[in-house]
Amino acid sequence: MRRPLPTPTLDELGSLLKLGVSVLAATRDANMRPAISRCGGARVGNDGLVRVAIALPEGARTLANLESTGVIALTAVLPTTYRTLQVKGREARRVEWPELDQIVISHRAAFVEEVLAIGLARENAPVMWSTRFVAIAFTPDEIFDQTPGPSAGLAFVA
Repeated sequence: MRRPLPTPTLDELGSLLKLGVSVLAATRDANMRPAISRCGGARVGNDGLVRVAIALPEGARTLANLESTGVIALTAVLPTTYRTLQVKGREARRVEWPELDQIVISHRAAFVEEVLAIGLARENAPVMWSTRFVAIAFTPDEIFDQTPGPSAGLAFVA
C-alpha cells in the first residue's frame, strides 16, 4: 500500500522563501490577460499574510492587475534543487513593509549564491535583479507542491 505524500504547509512555504529562491508573481487583469514579474523576495508574516517585493518599473502591470482583481499566484523555485512551491492568493494589495529593503538585500545575496552554484557567472547575476521595489501582501488560499516528482500538484488549503 502506498503512503500518502505530504502536502505543503504555510510553514514550509515560509522556510523556502527564506532561501535563495527565484520568486515569480503571476497576475491577470479583468480580461484574463496575464502578467508575470520577477520578485525581490517574499516572506510569510506572523499574521499569515504573504508579503512580496515587486520590482519597478517591470512590475507595473502586475500592480495594476492586483488593483483590479486582487488575485495572485506566487511561485518560488530553489535553483539548486528545483524545490518548487506555488501559492495562490486573494486580496493582494500594496502595503508598507518596513523590512522591504533588508529583505531584498538579503534575498539577492542568497539568490546569487544559488545561481552561482548552478553555473551562472557572477558578473551576469546582477542583470537578473532590479533596483527598486514596492511591497504587496496577500491572503494565501492554496499552496501547491510543484517540485518535479511524485508529489507535484499536491495542494494544501491555507
